[in-house]
Amino acid sequence: MAHEIAKLLLEHAGTFLERTAAIQTALSLGMPLYEIEAYLDWVDSVRGPLEDQTREAKSGGEAEGQESE
Repeated sequence: MAHEIAKLLLEHAGTFLERTAAIQTALSLGMPLYEIEAYLDWVDSVRGPLEDQTREAKSGGEAEGQESE
């Protein structure tokens, strides 16, 4: 059950700091580092790398702001 909670935290971490905190929490819940790495690799392959999402969100927000002017 602890691993499922850790996976949810890892999956929903949207920024670098959130992901760092999620990794620390997963480790404290007893999830091995190799499982955390494998799960994050899977999450990134499904939704794309974390930094790409951050750039897209920023550029999308700017584009929306410019359109409304």
